[in-house]
This record gives sequence, structure tokens and C-alpha cells, in this order.
Amino acid sequence: MSPTPLEVISKDLDWREAELGSLKLLLARHDTTEHQRAVLLRASWALLYAHYEGFVKTTLTVFFGYASNLVTDCGSLPEVTRLYALESNLRVLRNLPSSDFLLGIESFSGDHLSSQPVFPDVDTRSNLWPSVLKELLDAADIQLPNLEVHRASLQTLVSRRNSIAHGKSDMIQEISYYRKFESAVYDVMYELAFSVEERLGRSPYI
Repeated sequence: MSPTPLEVISKDLDWREAELGSLKLLLARHDTTEHQRAVLLRASWALLYAHYEGFVKTTLTVFFGYASNLVTDCGSLPEVTRLYALESNLRVLRNLPSSDFLLGIESFSGDHLSSQPVFPDVDTRSNLWPSVLKELLDAADIQLPNLEVHRASLQTLVSRRNSIAHGKSDMIQEISYYRKFESAVYDVMYELAFSVEERLGRSPYI
């Protein structure tokens, strides 16, 4: 029996949680120097962002993969998801000369709307700001209340990760500070996992 979307997503989440947990174990040791703790906290922050972005990309890739296989034609998708699937085709169509444009319109339904959808790769733009995540969720027709609840925390997560990646001395002093952001990320990731499962359990995917 093929795994359910939630089983696939949960497996991906498991190893991400294990990695983050390993760093927290190191931070909990009492024999680390202040400098070592500072380095571990910076590493934890960068890793937290990496798993946040990686999990979102993997989970939405799973969603669009299942969505593509569960419908027989692109025209049956919700409008926002249909537009996402057809974005590149529509871009090509808009750039055609007038005569080809007319022919393209006439054949568009048969060429694309009647065919099984092909979705683009999930693009997190290497900086998964809350606004970028919102765009991706809108394309999937998925609502994620925790995105708004934790918008400011996710904004800070991305910003400080960029500072670390660019070699700035952006110090995270306390593990309690880090844990607030880790908690926000987990809230978003868990809600996303269950929301994908829930959305695939409704029309047009059933």
C-alpha cells in the first residue's frame, strides 16, 4: 500500500526534529564555554531556518505531487491552483505574436485544461519570508492560521539567518530566546502537515 501524504511528510519531519534535538542536547551540556555556546546558538538558528525552509518545500512538493495524480484534468482544480499549474503556459501565450496568440487561445483548453496538471517546482526563493510562504499556500488553496500568528517570528528568523549567513556577528545570547522561535516554527510545520492532508481529503481530490 502506498504511503499517505501525511506519512510521507511525517517521515521528513522526523529526521529534521532529530537534528535540531541533537544541537539542543549539546546546548544543554554544562561543560561548554560561553564562546562554544554562542557558536552552537548561531548554528542552531541557521539549522532551524534550513529545516523550516526545507520542510515547507518538501511538504508542498508532496502536496502538488499528490494533487497532480488525484485529478484527471487541470480544469477541475480550484482556480488559484489551476493558475499556478498553468502559469508558465500562460506566460508563453501572452508573449506570442497576435496570430499565434489567437491560435494558442483556441487550442488552450484542449492542450492544457483537459490535461493532467503539471506543477512547477516549489520555489522558496532561498529566503522563505512569510509573504513568500503565503503566496505558496494561496496557490495550494491551503489556509494556515499559524502563519499569521507567528508572522513576526518567522520574519525575524529569516532576517537573522541572513545576518549569520553573511558573516555578521549576530549573537543569540540565550537558549530560551532561541526556543521561542523554534516553537513558532514547529507550530507552522505541524499545522502545514495536517493542512495538506486535510486539503487533499476534499474536492476535487477525492
